[in-house]
Amino acid sequence: MVVGSALQIAQAQTEEPTAVDGKTEPSILTPDMIFAKERAILRELTTGDYPFQRGLFQDDIIVKSKSIRLQSGKRVNLIWGRPKKAKLAPAVFVIDVESASMTTAPLRGFFNRSKRKERRERETRYLVNSPFGSNLLGQGFIVAYAIGSDLETLRSARVSDWVNMFDQIRDTKEVDENSYFLMSTKEYANLSTYLAGNYSFSGFILEEPHYMLFSRQSYLDIIQQSGELTTEEIWRRTDPSRRNMYEKIFSNIYSPIMLIRAEDSPAFQFSEKTLIDTLRTSNTYFETITLKRSARNIQSMNTLQGVMDIEPRIRYNAHSISTWLERMINYMKTNSDTMPIELQKRAIIR
Repeated sequence: MVVGSALQIAQAQTEEPTAVDGKTEPSILTPDMIFAKERAILRELTTGDYPFQRGLFQDDIIVKSKSIRLQSGKRVNLIWGRPKKAKLAPAVFVIDVESASMTTAPLRGFFNRSKRKERRERETRYLVNSPFGSNLLGQGFIVAYAIGSDLETLRSARVSDWVNMFDQIRDTKEVDENSYFLMSTKEYANLSTYLAGNYSFSGFILEEPHYMLFSRQSYLDIIQQSGELTTEEIWRRTDPSRRNMYEKIFSNIYSPIMLIRAEDSPAFQFSEKTLIDTLRTSNTYFETITLKRSARNIQSMNTLQGVMDIEPRIRYNAHSISTWLERMINYMKTNSDTMPIELQKRAIIR
């Protein structure tokens, strides 16, 4: 299964009719000719060391789930997939808005499918379909995440609830407790940054946000003007108290940080003069991956201003995603005490 929003499928083309003895003969489409361009695109996106979607063999992985009770009394499902034969492996907890949207997307219609099989397919979609889930698991990492509306429920969960979930994965016998990472997409930058300051990870991978952290205001006008403003001018025209908040939060993060940036981001200069400046002045250890183009583009289906859409459509730039994955996974291997064992790659399309 391939994420449709990431693919730009070309229309199938047929050959022109040929004339024999003055008569027009229709072309006959062979199976190889039908959808040839589509197959070529899919093949390109699913091959290579760090493809858009990595093929996995079902017998190579184990997927487990556990119901976690929050202090509020609500329950959420924690899902994790691991290499079947790995006795010990590094792990990553992923906070990605797409783990919710993939879970709730319609399933292909099959007759006589049991509720249990349907639930299992929904739980594993993120692992086998998403760039991050399929590649991290394929490279030998244990991948944990929340699904569906549970991710939105966890936005208001207490720190102790998150610590409990993190511990549930860390205490799994196959997880190397000294090789445990947190990865977050930009939609959850506020939450994940706060959590990284309250839990000990081997590394924190964050997609650079396109907004001011820890603030209810968007400051879009200041973000657009940030290329012409100094750091001091930006803080003065937004909220000077947020500067102290930045310094306080990031000073509490002792894990090495990997920041994913994009030169075409409208907030590139804004982040350079706020987030990056804070990381430097607070002596926080960090590295950056700077992409030419944004790897992920969000198409929100929610028209209400100020409301976060937990099930947006995601469009990916295949080249940027490949670069992100390659450098992120190499960074995680470098900071792991246990080297992950790569799984055999399955061809998704031939």
